[in-house]
Amino acid sequence: MIAGALLAGNTLRAIRTHAPAETPDLESAAGSAASASATTPANCITLGQILPRIAPPIAVQDLGNGTQRVTSAEGGYSVVFPSAWFAAANAIGITPQFGQLHATSYDLKTAPTPDPERWMQPPQVGISVDIQVWLNPDHEPLDRYAEHILIGPDQITRQPGAMTSIDGRPAYRFTINDEHRFQPADRPLVVTKQTRVVWVVQGGHPDRAIVAYATPGESALFPASERAISTMTITAPFVSQRPVVLQRDEVLRQWLYDMNGALIRGRRAEARLMTFTEANAAMTIGGGPPPSPGGPKPIQLLRLDHDPEDLYWVTAVSGPDLPQGRGGPRGLGPPSTPPPTTWILGDMSATGQNTGPTAGQYSTQGSWPQNFDALPDRCR
Repeated sequence: MIAGALLAGNTLRAIRTHAPAETPDLESAAGSAASASATTPANCITLGQILPRIAPPIAVQDLGNGTQRVTSAEGGYSVVFPSAWFAAANAIGITPQFGQLHATSYDLKTAPTPDPERWMQPPQVGISVDIQVWLNPDHEPLDRYAEHILIGPDQITRQPGAMTSIDGRPAYRFTINDEHRFQPADRPLVVTKQTRVVWVVQGGHPDRAIVAYATPGESALFPASERAISTMTITAPFVSQRPVVLQRDEVLRQWLYDMNGALIRGRRAEARLMTFTEANAAMTIGGGPPPSPGGPKPIQLLRLDHDPEDLYWVTAVSGPDLPQGRGGPRGLGPPSTPPPTTWILGDMSATGQNTGPTAGQYSTQGSWPQNFDALPDRCR
């Protein structure tokens, strides 16, 4: 059985044995462990010395003609909205997510709170435009790629769309139908409907698409939204650069030594450095059997909420006394002792950019995650 658990921030690190202040040399200690590798790969000295180069935040420029240009350097796009509109890096005021833009014709601070029974702002309130960067690793045609796009829990159907062009790049325009149902205790069922008009544009990076959508499509301001998206400029995205601040020996030490600094006999731990996109794909496939040729592939999260070029450690650990994964099957009978964890597969930020998700897989079968040894290692 493989149990998967999403872990935020450094939670995965927190459940491991505490790293001692001083320990024996990791390479010699790991080599003496019963099942550890004979030679521990080196730390990423070169990547630890690079200078940070971080993408600038969303930039807003008043064009002086009643419009404003909003540019996302890391997203690789620029769009012109009416000057009276409000533009922000996200809709809910948390740490900005990668390349995302949320623009509204109304001030979110003074807009009416959506009716909980209907949950959607009525068209007379105004319109919102969201722009996001999505991953298209298989370079699917955009009309086929649109089948993967799900925006919100109320999406029920997609209307067929048509190919078009934005800034000389292929694009696909289609419509999503939303429907929200609420059953009051003392009144008939309340059904609210709206449409979202969606554009999928080939991004400035070959593996990415820019997804923009206007909500609701019934708003009288929809023509202004369509004009903004159809005249959007696509640019090469700014690639941020961050040094590695969490080195391999620190990652492995947390697993190979107990809280007293003693080597855990029979414990094996290895770590590979890769981009966030590669780590996301590795954790989606997981440590079980690889997908069969021609069979369905695991679907990873395609919307990029974190810098895809950020560096992550993917770590595999096996041996005795590993922590249990959270969750698992629920039985109807009395509780029983769960089988011991035989290996764990997890990932974490190597650059300290901990706004991205981390994940962990815990298995009670096999002695090592099957796909780990084929993973890349970008450490240098």
